[in-house]
Amino acid sequence: MASCTRTPRDSDAGEKPGARTSVCAGETAHTIERRRFAEFMNLFVGPVAALSTEQNLLVKRELLQSLSRRSVYWIALLLVGSPFWFVFGSWIKTSDIYPLFRVVWILGLWGIAAPLAAYLLKMTMRLPKHASVNAVEQMHWAWAALVMLTSFWWAAASFGLIPPKFVVLHGYYFRFGRYGFLELTMISQAFTLLLLAPSFRAALGALVIGTIPFGFNMAPLFFVARPGMFDWYTAQIIGYCVVAWFICNDQQRTCVKEVVLEEARSQAVAATAEKNQFIAAISHDLRQPLTTLGLKLDFIERSIKSTNLAEDVSIAQRQVDAMEGMINGALDICRLESGTWNVEVREVALPSLLRGIVVDMQPLAETKGLKLRLHSRPYLVRSDRHALDRIVRNMVLNGLRYTPSEQGGKKGHVLVSCQRRGSGIKISVWDNGIGISEDRQADIFKSYVQVDNPERNREKGFGLGLSIVQGLANLLRHKLDVDSTPGRGSRFSVTVPFIGLIPPELREVQTVEDGDPDLTNMVVAIIEDNSDLRIEISMRLIEHGCYVVAGESSSDVIEQLRIEALASGPHFILSGYRLENEDGIAAITAVRAATDASIPAILWSGDTSSAVLKKVAVSGIKLLSGPDSEQTLLTILAEHKPKTLTEGG
Repeated sequence: MASCTRTPRDSDAGEKPGARTSVCAGETAHTIERRRFAEFMNLFVGPVAALSTEQNLLVKRELLQSLSRRSVYWIALLLVGSPFWFVFGSWIKTSDIYPLFRVVWILGLWGIAAPLAAYLLKMTMRLPKHASVNAVEQMHWAWAALVMLTSFWWAAASFGLIPPKFVVLHGYYFRFGRYGFLELTMISQAFTLLLLAPSFRAALGALVIGTIPFGFNMAPLFFVARPGMFDWYTAQIIGYCVVAWFICNDQQRTCVKEVVLEEARSQAVAATAEKNQFIAAISHDLRQPLTTLGLKLDFIERSIKSTNLAEDVSIAQRQVDAMEGMINGALDICRLESGTWNVEVREVALPSLLRGIVVDMQPLAETKGLKLRLHSRPYLVRSDRHALDRIVRNMVLNGLRYTPSEQGGKKGHVLVSCQRRGSGIKISVWDNGIGISEDRQADIFKSYVQVDNPERNREKGFGLGLSIVQGLANLLRHKLDVDSTPGRGSRFSVTVPFIGLIPPELREVQTVEDGDPDLTNMVVAIIEDNSDLRIEISMRLIEHGCYVVAGESSSDVIEQLRIEALASGPHFILSGYRLENEDGIAAITAVRAATDASIPAILWSGDTSSAVLKKVAVSGIKLLSGPDSEQTLLTILAEHKPKTLTEGG
């Protein structure tokens, strides 16, 4: 972008106002003149604004509605004027065909133009609200065609009117013949220009197509008797076309401005309503802790020697913490919206960042009776450490708040993991909590919106965490994903750019819990077309250190293995038997063919038919009744883990 500076011509001292000149770096005199000429032309033909697809459709619909109304008015004027010419016009009577022509003309005008206008008006009013641009354009062309046809039919009356006689007459002379019909029609074109302004094609068609009958009737007479009149009427038609272009262009620019202003007004109203909701919510949430804090402090003042003083101070401290959390969250939202949140993008070591978050959140998880687990890898990513910490921390906190200690006989748990996905690292927070319905997933990122907290329970937060997550992800240009099923749980993920692996000598020592097999860096391919089951198995294995590549078919898994370009693996294949487009045996065979034929694998299936059992037995692949036994799966994987597998391999 060229920068502009102001420089004095000679001296700033004593110069008159306006004596300074503006010089734009990077712009030559020729460029400046071209820009000024373009700005001048924009007054007539230039775009008012860059329209989006939705705005463009709104403009076209508005112009169509205006054209339909005005076309009806224009046709009505012609229909009202036609009886006048039918009665008082100087019609040719020398042949039997002319009276018939006279009747056909007025009946055709009333019998064709009026019904078609009523039909098109009805179709325009019935146009669906979400009609496509093509549908609107087709209706626009239909109105333009009707206007052209009506204009042509009106001018065709000149064939039945008495032609002009160019003789020298004394005084004013006027007849309702062919020449008078032409004169009055040309004068009335001013109404045509004004009424058909929403559509240049309709206005131009009415002018040009309507002159064709006059050309056939009047041109020979003008060439012979009044050559100058032919030039005059031709120039008049051209002038009308130029004026029509300016009027129609101005009408369209006005319509564009109205649409843009209306959309801006709607956005302002929506923003005001959202701010009002924001203020109402924060006022409500702040009022409660303030009231409680005031009462507690008053009570402490009156009973300073109370044995319950420690508990009362603790309650007061919790209210202060609540208010501090709300105020800090509100300030963070304001910083994000105003663009004043500064970030410093650099290398970030994921293991230490994620471990710090999990350690901080562990007491809250234990208080709620939840199992909080971490599976990290020695990845270096590019991000702002503070902002990324805030994103993941808020996602973990959200999972802990909305995951019950037990649901459906399963203990509540939250898993933090990271997986390589092409050129990025996908950091995911999994939980088996209440889940979110698909129609509400967009709302959870709005400020002070909580899906399952109508009573505004502060233990479930204030509805700001995910809003801050969304704002920070947008600021860092990190992709944010949500995958959730009501009653089954949620997975919130953020994808950050991958730099490389932390050098082995700088990695922190990882330990494995007693009784758990060490499956760190073992690559497992999972083929299962049931997404819920696939996610559940992936979570179990990720918790124990496995690197999981999962898909609904063998082709999905092969494509992911190709994209991720793993140094080794997969080391094991897990597959369901009944898949959508193939059976498990074929899927395992395809993955082996694309990687390594010696990869061990197991199948699971609840089908006990002899045909299936025989087919599996012939394949030599072990069959389980289902993947429900976590310990069985872990034991099998531990037995097949390569002994040479090293950390970070």
